[in-house]
Amino acid sequence: MKKAILWLDDNIEPILMNVAYVVMAALVFEQVVLRFLFKTQIAWSSGVAIYMFIWVTWLGASYNVRKRAHLTFGEIRSQLPYLAQFLCLIVDALLWISLAAVVIYYAFDQIELLQMNFAFVPGTSNIMQWWFYMIMPVGWGLIVLRALQNLWQDVAAFRKREPFQLGSPSMAE
Repeated sequence: MKKAILWLDDNIEPILMNVAYVVMAALVFEQVVLRFLFKTQIAWSSGVAIYMFIWVTWLGASYNVRKRAHLTFGEIRSQLPYLAQFLCLIVDALLWISLAAVVIYYAFDQIELLQMNFAFVPGTSNIMQWWFYMIMPVGWGLIVLRALQNLWQDVAAFRKREPFQLGSPSMAE
């Protein structure tokens, strides 16, 4: 069970991002083919493709927080003293968590509003908009998880006086 959870922890964002991206690309391709070859279109297709882009965006943000590739300023921080680097990493985690709390709070308000108004995806009568907007609290929840995981690693590195990972591994090469 632990192995499965660790695998999911390593792969959840890339898997969901790729699925959303494939759905988005397939819908756009289908629209182009229908529009130019058959002079018709499916009304809901472009709307759903846009919603899938929202999924890619929030999952990508979480993935990049996990990889420390999102707003890290690693080159500048590497020039700071060790304690200042650690304090910057703590501030990072606090800022991510604070921003996530605000976004999640207002996302649930938006989702509730969409539910109460029975907002459908344009061109449909049975696909609810709020289903797609659920990615906001999910994505930001993942950002909180990733920020806490990074903070845990940073505290462990600080206690051992090891160097911090200040950017994505590919950035360090």
